[in-house]
Amino acid sequence: MGGRSEFIEKYFEVISDLQQRGFAVATMDWRGQGLSERLLPVREKGHIRDFGVFRSDLRLFVEEIVKKRFAGPFVLLSHSMGGTPALQLLADGDETYCAAVLCSPMTRLFDGLLRRIGVRLLAQAATRIGLSRNAVAGVKEHSMAFEGNNLTSDRTRHERFRALQSAAPNATIREPTYGWIRAATEAMDDLHRPGRFARLKTPTLIVSAGNDHLVRSSDHRLLAGQSPLIDCVTIDGALHEIMMEREEIRNRFWQAFDSFVDPKVASAAEMTQA
Repeated sequence: MGGRSEFIEKYFEVISDLQQRGFAVATMDWRGQGLSERLLPVREKGHIRDFGVFRSDLRLFVEEIVKKRFAGPFVLLSHSMGGTPALQLLADGDETYCAAVLCSPMTRLFDGLLRRIGVRLLAQAATRIGLSRNAVAGVKEHSMAFEGNNLTSDRTRHERFRALQSAAPNATIREPTYGWIRAATEAMDDLHRPGRFARLKTPTLIVSAGNDHLVRSSDHRLLAGQSPLIDCVTIDGALHEIMMEREEIRNRFWQAFDSFVDPKVASAAEMTQA
């Protein structure tokens, strides 16, 4: 499950990596992104009113598409924003997956407390006066140029995504709306409610980027302390898009993925056969 502003085609290399490990892969474009139905007349705006919609869409996708085509065991893999509804769903007690790996999950934005508070108050005020569908001004789109971006240090992969955007501009979104910001803030707050992970059943690995400037990696360790089922590893030197980084960083991600997932899949397969 991809992140904000992404679409399926960006992950062809990751899908190939998974297929080489013996996985069949199912994915989708989130509602309002990629080639899924857009929620506003201006397609470039990234908008949602409630992340509960994403969570419901993921649940429906798994029930109506994934489980009807694949036998399992199932592993959930997400990046950035995709990790927010995914982690909420897991915290609800969903038992679909034998393991989950969340890459740079969006559990908190920004390191600065004052900045987080300011963004929260701005989004709340804007939505209250009817500006929820307005795009947030001044948000830099880091996929547009390699120089100065905070997504990946791999120029080739960055430019490949830019080429995909140019080839399919109708799959691209830009700035989020104030409504999106408010919905995202509320979803992240939900993950920090006391006892939120009491019903968690799925072994979950959070992979943090050591140089993440978009989400707060230190928060991943905080959440990992809320449940014995959550592990957390940090890949030093990685920017936010770990799976789109240079080879040495990607290799460390896949090593962590394999070490965590392989025994869970093997154990789940044995239980199914028994």
